Amino acid sequence: MHVAILGSGPAGMTAALLLTRQGHRITLVDRDPGPVPGQTWNRVGVMQFHLPHGFRSQCRRLLLDRLPEVYAAILDAGATVVVPDGVPDTAAMLSVRRSVFERAFWAVASDAPGVTRMTGHVHRIEVEDGRAVGIVVDSVFVAADLVVDAGGRAGRLSSPFRPLGRRVDCGMAYAARQYRLRPDATPGPVNGGPGFMALHRGFLVMVFQHDGGTFAVLFVRPSDDKTLALLRHTDAFEAACRAVPGLAEWTDPDRSEPIDAVRAGAGLTNEYTAQPTEVARLVAIGDAFAMTNPQGARGVTLGMESAAVLADVLRDQGPDAVGAGLDAWGSSQLLPWFCDHVDWDAAMLDLWAGRPVDPDGPIGLEVVAAAARDRHPEWFATLMPFFGMEVLPAALDPLRAAVREMVRQGWQPAEPDGPTRDQLAALVHAALAEPVPA
Repeated sequence: MHVAILGSGPAGMTAALLLTRQGHRITLVDRDPGPVPGQTWNRVGVMQFHLPHGFRSQCRRLLLDRLPEVYAAILDAGATVVVPDGVPDTAAMLSVRRSVFERAFWAVASDAPGVTRMTGHVHRIEVEDGRAVGIVVDSVFVAADLVVDAGGRAGRLSSPFRPLGRRVDCGMAYAARQYRLRPDATPGPVNGGPGFMALHRGFLVMVFQHDGGTFAVLFVRPSDDKTLALLRHTDAFEAACRAVPGLAEWTDPDRSEPIDAVRAGAGLTNEYTAQPTEVARLVAIGDAFAMTNPQGARGVTLGMESAAVLADVLRDQGPDAVGAGLDAWGSSQLLPWFCDHVDWDAAMLDLWAGRPVDPDGPIGLEVVAAAARDRHPEWFATLMPFFGMEVLPAALDPLRAAVREMVRQGWQPAEPDGPTRDQLAALVHAALAEPVPA
């Protein structure tokens, strides 16, 4: 078969390599011509390219088991394997910048027999008699036996042929900056996950450890907080880092130096859309299938897994079954993470606003973790597999039910340590020499 794949991100390239090994010919289309050796890659159409990313154990295992040449190339590019404390080696993650990860992946996919790259803008998907027959790229028709939409967050080409999806604004925005440890410097404090995380009243901070001593500092805030939006300015960002415990240690000038500008991210949504029902041989994978708040570092992993499912269904059931096969997998494996993030985001925004936990409202991950630390340390035996996405969100249902009962009896999570939102806002205004609003 000839398969046209729209989008050459991690999901699109995973599909391309797995499908070409089944004997299919692949045309991999992207607006970006690809990285140039020795030059910074300002990836076209990928807003989050230089923002921090987490590459979970499932991503690592998929590469190791099914695309070992990609795995080797990513390690050769500088990625390191990280095993968080208290977890088995099978839960090891990859620590690497998205730009380094994707550059190595791109090179392997470009050299793969059976994969042809095409640079251009896909204007539309051509459908005849209820079946996708190709795509139009910059007015050039490309015939295909199967069309795969891997267009990511910006991709909407398959939307007209699919049922109405579910879309919920995350209500959050980001500011991030990349740093590099100085020679012989040791990392700052680490408390799990990609590196370091701390919840404050009104905002969240994270540190993502990456390759070659690089790391990224991330501030997450409510998207309607116009004052904390000023963290996109360098002076404000650095003042905030100095004031927040944990970040102050990581970004101490004696320990590290910035290697990139402050980058902002906004307009984030959780989305889930089923596969086309009226058009055969057209499917969507990756963020074109389901998107979740990047805060959870789940997107790349779920996207690559959807590409692997596509390859397996095509191999086992044929091209006319891929839509139904992906839908079945999505309903059981993707939709729960979408729903979890919708509730998680809502609960986080309530916490940031200072509202008490509502026993009849969403119970976010932070509240469950706080209850575990406060009263039920045995819950971490359930929480740790959830943190690693080894179990689905339903595994936390008994814990959430117990938290609701604790709240009805008067329990509330303790106030987080460190500066509050108002204290941080005052620092931001002072750093920019602006008056603090009354």
